[in-house]
Amino acid sequence: MRGYALADVDLTSFDRQLTIRCRVQRPDRYRLIDALPTDAPRIARGSGVSYVGASFGGDAITQDLGAFDRLLGFDPQTGRLALEAGARIGDVQRFALAHGWYVAVSPGHPGATIGGCIAADVHGKNPARDGTFRSIVDAIEVSTPEGGSVVASASRHPELFAATFAGFGLTGTITRATMQLARPPASLVLRRIPVRNFVEAARVLREAANAPLLYGWHEGSPAHFGRGVIRVGLASDVTDARQDPLPSGTRDLPDSIQPWPFAVWNRSGIALANSWLRLRWCRAGQSSLPLASALFPLNDARFYFAAYGSAGLAEAQWLLPHVRFESFAEALAGLVARSKPRIAMIASKAFAGVAHGFSFDGDGIALAIQIPAPAEPSQRAFLESLAELGVGHGGRPNLIKDSTLDASIARRAIAGFEDVRSRLALHNDGGMHRSALSMRLGL
Repeated sequence: MRGYALADVDLTSFDRQLTIRCRVQRPDRYRLIDALPTDAPRIARGSGVSYVGASFGGDAITQDLGAFDRLLGFDPQTGRLALEAGARIGDVQRFALAHGWYVAVSPGHPGATIGGCIAADVHGKNPARDGTFRSIVDAIEVSTPEGGSVVASASRHPELFAATFAGFGLTGTITRATMQLARPPASLVLRRIPVRNFVEAARVLREAANAPLLYGWHEGSPAHFGRGVIRVGLASDVTDARQDPLPSGTRDLPDSIQPWPFAVWNRSGIALANSWLRLRWCRAGQSSLPLASALFPLNDARFYFAAYGSAGLAEAQWLLPHVRFESFAEALAGLVARSKPRIAMIASKAFAGVAHGFSFDGDGIALAIQIPAPAEPSQRAFLESLAELGVGHGGRPNLIKDSTLDASIARRAIAGFEDVRSRLALHNDGGMHRSALSMRLGL
């Protein structure tokens, strides 16, 4: 077709639960983004590191925006940065740190693009303190199928601005953004606080809610459910000469991980890994923490993801209100004792604030549960029971992480689901922006 070229490509979600043959466009000029027929369904794609099919599927043309990765303007005095949506967060962090700034809200994967961070409204290393990505974005530019571009902010087209965060790319193609950077700490000191269960974990998370870095690792075995460690990263004004320099982009976690031909995360492999992690990390203590390790923890996780094998993984994230968290944790422990699922890892974080649209935010404690081989009947049954527990305890799911959720769970779990969906539809005339995620959840 004139004006653009399409290629047939197999695209796979990061959790390896979904592969679809897609038509892909790779524009390198803004006019080519607008070259598709106005009635052609489409969805934007950054680096494709979403765990779910958020950037492909739904019989839509995938527009790969990897060529739009320029930094457009920077004020070194105020930390205000303008850039294209295809810029990767790892590259942005390297630029910012070289100029005495950093991105305060940063996902774990350095390949995530700015447009993807906006579309998912990602959270960073301590959402209780820093909020989600929308807290650091001042303005966005969105392209529509009709060929027009709209600049939106809290004061200019505020409805479009609000709907685009955790709008999963359905409000239009995000092409540019203006962000507010923050001053980084001179160094970080990591405190490790062992916990015996999730009740202790929740107490530590609440007490340390103002730390720049705050999250927990926990075992998911029935015998030691919830045992683990809370990692508290404290800012220091003293520069640590031993701090490792931020690594080059060549060390970044790849966009996709080649799975091993066999799965390591069976019961024996998980038990062995838990024993090693207990010895290495679950002892009380304090040490310096390189900023690179704090910003990009997944850079050291190639082995971890490859070891899931071709069956892949599923991650279920639920945010529970503080007043319901302990009863949820107790019920979850009972479910694990009965069904004995294979759980590779559980992570915990604290959140604070008011839930917004489809964003994964609010006030409470979140658990991220990663399991291997989610298509196996017993594993799938556990995920379904977990979802029912989450809904029953007033929990909020992370739609951009969990590829196993269906529309009925999302509607029951997210208050005002239909109102949020209707607000998205106002900016998605005819449903021209769509994806496997939006079709599965009925968005």
